Amino acid sequence: MNADTLQLTRFFKAPREKIFEAFTKSAALVNWFGPRNCTCPSIAVDLRVGGRYRVEMHGEDSGDVFVLSGEYREIVPPEKLVFTWTWAQGDMAGVETVVSVTLKPKPGGTELTLQHAGLPTPRALEMHSQGWASTWDCLDDYLVDKLKSPIAQPTLLGDPRSTYTRSARLAFEEKGISYRLEPHAPQDDAVAAIHPFHKIPAYRQGALTLYETSAIMRYVDETFPGPKLMPDGPADRARVEQWVSTINSYMYDAMVRRYILQYVFPSGADGKPDRAVIDKALIEVEQQLGLLEKAYGERDFLVGDRVTLADLLLAPIVFYLGAFPESKALLAKLPNVTRAHKAFTQRPSFVSTLPPRS
Repeated sequence: MNADTLQLTRFFKAPREKIFEAFTKSAALVNWFGPRNCTCPSIAVDLRVGGRYRVEMHGEDSGDVFVLSGEYREIVPPEKLVFTWTWAQGDMAGVETVVSVTLKPKPGGTELTLQHAGLPTPRALEMHSQGWASTWDCLDDYLVDKLKSPIAQPTLLGDPRSTYTRSARLAFEEKGISYRLEPHAPQDDAVAAIHPFHKIPAYRQGALTLYETSAIMRYVDETFPGPKLMPDGPADRARVEQWVSTINSYMYDAMVRRYILQYVFPSGADGKPDRAVIDKALIEVEQQLGLLEKAYGERDFLVGDRVTLADLLLAPIVFYLGAFPESKALLAKLPNVTRAHKAFTQRPSFVSTLPPRS
């Protein structure tokens, strides 16, 4: 055995077919891969020789994020799996090592032998030995249906009917990230424990908590893999920021708080919507929709040629505008806004986050 190679052998009370599947299916890997103090909310697998995988590990206590990727070199189901292993950060950033996993049937289970070759220093050997040993404990738990605690998974707290909660959900869906939605009203204790102003959504992942939709969406975009939700160029990024601020500061107030919610939670006499509030809001709504009509032009996105955080904030609001009489009539006069919103409604993220009807 070379000095740069780590070898570990362990017996598992499970058939090797199940263990091989645990190594090669992303839906299985997210439930066990990584040491005890880590969770892997995002794992992408392209299982073929020459195909690649990508793992994102999140520290439960620290909130730190570690990205690991590699290429499959040998795949012999259910006997052997060989793949490269490269960290994106830390002391071993960019250093390619090679992992070989061999599975041999034994009475009552399977013997797993792992060789991790190319580790450059004794310290790297020691750290990976500790990491793999802890990971085997998690695999052992998984094989007897004791999954990693879901508390370390990304969790969004909010009401699925809320436009802001839906915007945050859209960010996860667009990135292709698994997450949990915990239904909560703003006044719930679980929300108040995170958001000092008792607003939704709130975000929790292990020891990390966040509030305010824009902050949550930015964290999701910058931390998780998947399509970027902010443009590359500084001018377009500034335009997205401009729209985010405009939607949060002006459009939400007129379109949602003073118009839509007047129908949902009427504040007028006899429990009816207050027409004075609605009529005043509609003047601003019409002006704001006109601004959007001009901004879209022939595009289906507010900025550039792909979806951004600005689109994710706006789409849930326009969805509700289409359900109320005056705003529905206004939208009918705006072909660019109508076209762009219709295109957005075809996105899988939009369909999977549709709010309940009641």
